[in-house]
Amino acid sequence: MKQRHLKIVIAIALWVMCLPAMAQQERDLPVDNAASEFDTTRDDGYWKRALMHGKLNLKDTTVSYPGLIHFGVKCYRWFDRYLNTYDTAYIVGTRTKWKFTVKESNWLDSYAGTLTSQRVPIMINSNVTCFFGVHGSYSGLGLGYTINLNDLITGRRIKNIRWEFNFNTSRVMFEGYYSKDVRESNLHHLGKFRSVFKSVKFKGLSREYWGGYTYYIFNHMHYMQSAAYSFSRYQIRSSGSFIAGLHFSHQDFTMDFSKLDEELQNNLPDERRVYRFRYRDYSFLLGYGYNWAFRKRWLFNITALTGVGYRHSFPSSVEGKKDMLSLSFRVKSGLVLNRSKFFYGLQFISDGHLYHTNQYSFFNAIFNLNVITGFRF
Repeated sequence: MKQRHLKIVIAIALWVMCLPAMAQQERDLPVDNAASEFDTTRDDGYWKRALMHGKLNLKDTTVSYPGLIHFGVKCYRWFDRYLNTYDTAYIVGTRTKWKFTVKESNWLDSYAGTLTSQRVPIMINSNVTCFFGVHGSYSGLGLGYTINLNDLITGRRIKNIRWEFNFNTSRVMFEGYYSKDVRESNLHHLGKFRSVFKSVKFKGLSREYWGGYTYYIFNHMHYMQSAAYSFSRYQIRSSGSFIAGLHFSHQDFTMDFSKLDEELQNNLPDERRVYRFRYRDYSFLLGYGYNWAFRKRWLFNITALTGVGYRHSFPSSVEGKKDMLSLSFRVKSGLVLNRSKFFYGLQFISDGHLYHTNQYSFFNAIFNLNVITGFRF
């Protein structure tokens, strides 16, 4: 049993390290052994020499490997054949492994609903905040980091950060994230107080959340989601696909109304001044995405997903431990221009969650506009 587990770990490690996209690159760029600068004799040590010189082609069935590594390579070939196959009449590889991206993001958070059984209305939105981020990726694996640009320029303590992790194949995709926000917000509505054009500054909103999305692309032969958002492929002909997936998220945000003046606090229904909502969602996603290759080098994507599932709130939440229905949505659109090894993108992403019980009901959403530039190498 231990040996079996060891084989599985080795197989997964090899697959992740080499990645399906690398295999596609090898299909696009065949290895010319005659031009290699190392001993190409196909003996038992060839795979080591080829690996050291970056010439190892895992698709080459004539290469001899030792027992456990041979098992891992076979697993890699199976995974690659199952997860990373597509029709080259619609999708082509970029012929590169690495990507580096610089991103400027503009974030807006919004909260609207009612508090307690008395249904006291509330509406809050954050200031539009500029973030600066960098993102690096190797084939299908990517990692990004984003911080508040205002804090970075002024030298203040960084209060708003975001980590992103992604893994892409043609059939399956994964996106992971972590974000922490402490920003000045605008109070538009609280009880009898209501002002649409002249809001009140509110410093009592903080939010921390993390989670991940997993997608399954049904029409993976003709539709590549990552062409518009990860820039790992070229979509050369228009196509769409139904998308199913899973979403896990941990939400923890606090509204501290004690930081308002006393006159506004009198609009609250009781003596409570701090409202904390801490819960986890487990949702099933279903939606559709479409890539429109309207001109050479240009691509436009629109994707819409709805989520339904289970929500669990923690004892530290304002309502304590509770089981609820989880409802959410995600809308994404992206415009991409590819020019040689450089690419430029404009993305709009919105995520929303509905929280509804007998005591509290509100809808919180995030709106994000990204301006991206990067290059492949």
